[in-house]
Amino acid sequence: MFPENVEKQNQQVKEDKMHNYYRDVWALQNSMNGYPGSFPVGFIKNVKRKWWGQSRLWLFSGSFADPGGVTLDIKNELRPCVQGDCQHLPFKDCSFDFILADPPYSEQESKDLYNLPYCSITKVLSEMLRVCKPGGHVLFLHRIVPTAHPSVSLKDATLTAVVGVYTVAGLTNIRALTVYRKNNTLAEWQGTRHALTA
Repeated sequence: MFPENVEKQNQQVKEDKMHNYYRDVWALQNSMNGYPGSFPVGFIKNVKRKWWGQSRLWLFSGSFADPGGVTLDIKNELRPCVQGDCQHLPFKDCSFDFILADPPYSEQESKDLYNLPYCSITKVLSEMLRVCKPGGHVLFLHRIVPTAHPSVSLKDATLTAVVGVYTVAGLTNIRALTVYRKNNTLAEWQGTRHALTA
């Protein structure tokens, strides 16, 4: 093989790895509960099909309730399971196998809709990855698709999906549901390998 062909082949392998994730667009119905930022009708059903976990954490949960999971919001009047700041989670490392955050999408929305300062997206993502169990999923619903930032270590997670989410009624913005799978540690991988060979 000629060197230029090998280089092209290596480049193609790199590109395939970068784009080897689930992609979709979900056209959903508006939420009917009246709280700003509520999940569109059908959103939870679609999430359940692909990434549902046994120990679930919902950040910026608003009025959403999950009888089998833990909701966290800064506003106590919304009755979350835990009142707290999503930038400083009050949980131990590796506590949940499913974490979903749906923060305000801009400083202006945070102020206008919730009368709160805008959060640091990088702090929120870092905390999500910290409390996620290896093999678990981190889901981030926003207008941005976070794939790299110097202050967030994504080396311990693999991008597994990017889904466009919009509502079909009226004027709407499309949001992106970005999904990461937290990688197993070397010790866990070796334990699994040992269990398979024993």
